[in-house]
Amino acid sequence: NEKDRTSSSASSSQHNASSTMSVTNLPSNLQISCKEYHEKYKSKNDKPHVLLDVRVKRQYEMCALDNSINIPLNEIKEKIEEIEKLSDRGTKPIFCLCRRGIASAEATRIIQDAIGAASHDGILSVYNIDGGLNAWVEEVDPSFPKY
Repeated sequence: NEKDRTSSSASSSQHNASSTMSVTNLPSNLQISCKEYHEKYKSKNDKPHVLLDVRVKRQYEMCALDNSINIPLNEIKEKIEEIEKLSDRGTKPIFCLCRRGIASAEATRIIQDAIGAASHDGILSVYNIDGGLNAWVEEVDPSFPKY
């Protein structure tokens, strides 16, 4: 069917148009670029927020952004109440970060699912920092260590 092929190829080209979407499968409203995050939250504005680095402890100890909090991806579900407290019961948005933006996308998904659960309504917003620390080096701070 011509219509099916057209809509299928349109959705496939739309899917391929954004490498971010194909890697993380997160909706764009749950993602923020490193540059946008830096401009809104890390530069002169320094709005209250939680920067959650979800890399394993060894990687976090090698290099980390200032004021980030390390909760590895494999501990996110069991520490969701701690994350609620860090966000001051929803007054601070949460930004998830990792090396390439893949583990942090999964962490964002886990936290977003918890937001939808009635038992964890103390978190209002969570975002994945697209591209992670590798993108941070490219978009914001070339002197940040890349490994």
